[in-house]
Amino acid sequence: MAVSLYYADILTMNPLSSINHAINNNAVSDAYGVNSGQSNVGNTARVGSSGAKSAESAASELTTKDNTLVLSGRAERAQKIEAMANDFFKGGNFTSAQLPSLIQRLYQDGILSEGQLNRLSSSGFDIPPADNQSLSDFIDEQRSALTNNEEDKKLAEMLDDAKWVMGTMEISQSPLVAQKANRVSSQITELLQSDRPLTDEQRNHYQGIKSLMQLTSMTGDHQQDNGQLNSYLALASRH
Repeated sequence: MAVSLYYADILTMNPLSSINHAINNNAVSDAYGVNSGQSNVGNTARVGSSGAKSAESAASELTTKDNTLVLSGRAERAQKIEAMANDFFKGGNFTSAQLPSLIQRLYQDGILSEGQLNRLSSSGFDIPPADNQSLSDFIDEQRSALTNNEEDKKLAEMLDDAKWVMGTMEISQSPLVAQKANRVSSQITELLQSDRPLTDEQRNHYQGIKSLMQLTSMTGDHQQDNGQLNSYLALASRH
């Protein structure tokens, strides 16, 4: 089932409000002291020096407070990710049937944006038929059946990486976790397109793991964008 069906429901229940973060250039200039200097023909040097110090002081104060707000926003996001991981992944019982609920949670908490979900939908993101076997148990089951040939060794490494990612979901905003999740997603795509014999049940489970890896990769990918947005919003809120 395509994620767009669930995504449509999510958007219906949780319409996004547009964020206006336009910045008044004149106000920004005033904050940095650019427009605040007053000419004094009799004492030009003194006024210029005083204006420069005021501008430097204002810039330093603004930068410090903006950075504090950015860090605060990232800390809040990290807490939401940790809470999500505790609710969905504690105990290693996450199943593909929980993917729709996970997507809704990531969206509602602002961990993934509307644009990111659109990107997932347009890239062929799929949710497999619901299954109550945990993805972790499936990984262990597949891992135990592998041999020592080169093809199976690569598959074993991929399965180990997938399980590692699932065990570190509380820090999924980390670039390391996001990069590994992205790699696993690509490897599963290759597996599903290969000639390796797989049952429908196996394919569905691998698709479930791939979908989870895509979501995890996108969670890490949002970190930088979120910080930049907070910087602009912090600056705009002061004017």
